[in-house]
Amino acid sequence: MFWDCGRYRLNLAERPLIMGILNATPDSFSDGYHTLDSALAHAQRLVLDGADILDVGGESTRPGSESVSTAEELERVTPLIETLRQRYDLPLSVDTQKPEVARAAIEAGADIVNGVSASLDYEAFTPVLAETGVGFVAMHMQNRPRTMQVNPEYTDVVAEVAGALDAAADHLAAAGVAGDRILFDPGIGFGKTLTHNLALLNGLEALMDRLQRPLLIGISRKSWLTHLLDVPRNANPELDAYTMVASTRLPFPAAAVHRVHNVKWLKRALVLAGRIH
Repeated sequence: MFWDCGRYRLNLAERPLIMGILNATPDSFSDGYHTLDSALAHAQRLVLDGADILDVGGESTRPGSESVSTAEELERVTPLIETLRQRYDLPLSVDTQKPEVARAAIEAGADIVNGVSASLDYEAFTPVLAETGVGFVAMHMQNRPRTMQVNPEYTDVVAEVAGALDAAADHLAAAGVAGDRILFDPGIGFGKTLTHNLALLNGLEALMDRLQRPLLIGISRKSWLTHLLDVPRNANPELDAYTMVASTRLPFPAAAVHRVHNVKWLKRALVLAGRIH
């Protein structure tokens, strides 16, 4: 099974792939970078540590965060993606809620659009995807970041998340976007309680069966870990360790791509777990 991402065709059946998080945001809850030079220095560390993909974000989507203007987000991500494209031969992803940012990032050299609000905005993203050959991550989000953690409710979270993502996929297919270009992300922590998150993580194989595609999973340093384990929100080394344990327990190939902050630790954990040889 493959993921077609423009100039790259990624094998999702051989081993889990690692997407390294590169936040060009001063207000992210973790690993935000204020300058181009500092972001590029972090990108180099991620590549040396074994990242298969770099995911560049210019707008924080932490719970309670406000949206930034399109102009500001573009100023943060496009120079970074342009420079990364010149330096590295690996897939580049842009993490955004805005189709205008997605289009500009593709022009700058991005191969993947990580549509963190895809379950809400798939119609807005359709023209960009239909006109390009890039890969797409369709993520589930209930409400926007500012309010998404205010009493999220589901009757059956696995079925409802699958249904929302299935509807997005059907719409994209009708517009000519091939299924091999799409990966799904259940959106752990995006409009979900701890109980919802655990249900989704325990239901990854059911989600894959329903959607007929492997999944991208982002659990790195998420607040559900702090709530489950009573860990301070800013205890990054400790949260990284718990992220590694949880990640190695996720089924492969259902969890085909792991989006993480600490690439080095995850790669070593996957080697120890026998997922990477």
